[in-house]
Formats: sequence, structure tokens, C-alpha cells
Amino acid sequence: MASVKELKSIDLSSYTIILTGIGVIFALLLSIIVTIGIGIVSPENIGVSIYIIPTIIVGTFMIGIYRYFSEGLFYNLLTKKLKNIKFALNNGELIKISTTETATIIATITAIQSVLIYLVSTFILPLMLNTTIQTLMFSGQQLLAYNLYQIMLLISQPMTIIMFIFGSFVITFVFVLIGTYIYNILASKGRGIVLELSKENNMTTIDSIDMMSFAIVIAIINGILNLIIGIIMLISGGTVMAIITSVISGVVGGFISAALAAIFYNFIAPKLGKLKIELIDL
Repeated sequence: MASVKELKSIDLSSYTIILTGIGVIFALLLSIIVTIGIGIVSPENIGVSIYIIPTIIVGTFMIGIYRYFSEGLFYNLLTKKLKNIKFALNNGELIKISTTETATIIATITAIQSVLIYLVSTFILPLMLNTTIQTLMFSGQQLLAYNLYQIMLLISQPMTIIMFIFGSFVITFVFVLIGTYIYNILASKGRGIVLELSKENNMTTIDSIDMMSFAIVIAIINGILNLIIGIIMLISGGTVMAIITSVISGVVGGFISAALAAIFYNFIAPKLGKLKIELIDL
């Protein structure tokens, strides 16, 4: 029998640790691929990977901590003001997700993070660009320096800021809304994500994620969303081949990344700590 739940809060520690851990494993995998690519294309520059690999891994680690901690924190704060995400479970299978509530809260979190990123960039980016522009001027690259200066002016315009924040909210809202609608259709056909859950005090622990159900759902959703993007590109002057490439890359990339994410979660969750969430029965 299905039970309807409301996601009241997210445990910040487990959410940050487990998702950052998955991100670091992906970064390590990417580093290996980059090293192999450098070795094939330019064997004499294989030493460059000594600097690239730590940069990718450490950068992913630092960004992951900020991103996932802030996501969990903002969700816990916003649930006091907005409607919480609701979903239905049937023997561990996620058979339905609330659409509007999910899109609203995720889009709001994205917009807040966009504001924070902009505020940080207003202090750091001008310093970096000014130094780069001066270096280019002294090296005789006046045209490139002028172009960078124009970019800096464009970024600092109030209208650019408003469009960036508003656009991040609208685009996220629309795509999450479509994605949840697609998921609910798939779940109604028996293609929902299967989770193994357990109770720990007042928290619900996600013990494992079924790799195949997760990968198939994400692949289909990615493919349909990429089809929509491809149609928009076609209207804007793109080609049919671009649509085909977009859909195939969405399906294949979505399946592989989701499958790996589930595998990584199931592998490291018992070691780093499983994701814990607070659910309310409705």
C-alpha cells in the first residue's frame, strides 16, 4: 500500500558528506580520463596531469562542501516558508513526486545560490580580470584586453544581474517541473526509482539505491529534456543532427552518470554515513 510522505528536513552532515564523496569519486574518474587523453594526444606533456589531477579533485571537494551544505541548509530554512516536497512510496518504490512544490523550492535554492555566487564574484572576479587585463596590455594584447574589459562591464550591469538571477530561477523551475511530470508518468508505468529505507530515531535513512531503476529513469528524463532543448535549437537555426546528438548524449550520459552515482552511493554510504532525511506521514 502506498504511503504519502513530506520531506520536512535534510540532515546537513550526511547530505554534505555523501554527495561530496560521490563528487570526488567522479572527479578522480575524470582525472584518470584526462590523464589518459593527454598521454594519447601528447605523451610529452603527460607531466601536466600531475598538476591537473589534484586541482580537479581538490576543487571538486571544496565546491561540493559549499554546494551541498548550502542546498541542505536552504531547503531546511525554506520549508518553513514554502510548501515542502511530497512524494508517495510503495514498498520502497518512489511512485510519485509533487511537481509544483519540488520545482518551486529547487528553483528558489538555485536563485539564492546564484545571488551568493554573484556577490562573491563582485569581489574576486574584478581583481582577477584587472590583473589579467594589465598583463595583456603589457604583453601587447590590447584587443584581447579590451574584450575582457567589455565583459567585465557587461557582468557588472544591473540588468545583467537581474537577468542572471531571474533566468536561473525560471529555467530551473521549468525544467524541474517538466522532469517531475515525466518521472510521475514513468513511475505510473512501474519505472519508479527503488530505494532501500530504514528508520533511525526520527530520521529515515537511505540504505541503498537500485542502480538500474535509477539509471533508466534519469536516462529517459535527460533524453526528453534534451529533445526539448534540441527543438528550441532547431527553431533558433539549429540542425536535425544537433537534436539527434543532443538526445543520444542525454540518454547515454544520463544512464552512465546515474548508474555510477548509484554504484558509488551504495559503495561509500556504509563507510562515510548514509543519507538521512526527516519524513512526515501524511
